[in-house]
Amino acid sequence: MRYAFGIILGAILPFMIFLGAAIIRILTLPWDVYVVWFFVSIGIGLIPPILAYVANKDAIREFLIYEAGGFGFFSPLWIILFTDLSGDSWTVLFLEGIYDGLIGPGPSGTIIGVDISNVILIPILVLCILIGIIFLRPSFIAKHGAPSETTELRELKKSAKPIVTTETESSELLEIDSEDPIEYEMPEVVPPKASADTMADLRGLLTELGTPEPTINLIFNAGIATTTDLVATSPEQLSTITGIDRRTAEDLHMAVQKKIWFGGI
Repeated sequence: MRYAFGIILGAILPFMIFLGAAIIRILTLPWDVYVVWFFVSIGIGLIPPILAYVANKDAIREFLIYEAGGFGFFSPLWIILFTDLSGDSWTVLFLEGIYDGLIGPGPSGTIIGVDISNVILIPILVLCILIGIIFLRPSFIAKHGAPSETTELRELKKSAKPIVTTETESSELLEIDSEDPIEYEMPEVVPPKASADTMADLRGLLTELGTPEPTINLIFNAGIATTTDLVATSPEQLSTITGIDRRTAEDLHMAVQKKIWFGGI
């Protein structure tokens, strides 16, 4: 949702700027009005990041990326759209450029319009779209939008002492069977081993729960020989490896868990 808001923000800002210019053009308002709107447009681009910095300076980089990417990607689209809506075909942009698109100083301190040639405009529009595509990529925003490390954090990393593993610890780890992840993670815990006693205990538990003898045999034939193995097997796995239906497996699994947890085993 935050990404969507950023894209919408980046699209709205240039939309407002070029919409205002199109309205001035459609209504044939005086040149002075366009000059005023030109400076207002600069404010539309500068004021939002200033407000964002005041509100949360840690998010200013992400905000600037969204704004720059939005201006880059959407500005060419809005220029083409509003040029067409203002009465001129959008092809004029690529054939002739924009007349009086910018403002500049003229003689005697006046402000005059500055044309943008199509030779200059077309590369600028292409470059803007490329910048927008790059800046608005989620991976680019995630990489460059996060705030940089503060000085305090860098100093803390420098002052942190590295963890040194002693020879005793290393030798102890070498004695653990690296092929058994349970022994590596919990060397003091011994996994249950199947035996005649565990099978007898499991058979007694299943019989007590009213499990039919054929079902008990299917469980043993599937390689489940301890109560721990049965509890650790999910109902889906139990149904798959034994061939009993899913509902029966779920009921049996639930009954065994209740008996172990609340039955004093």
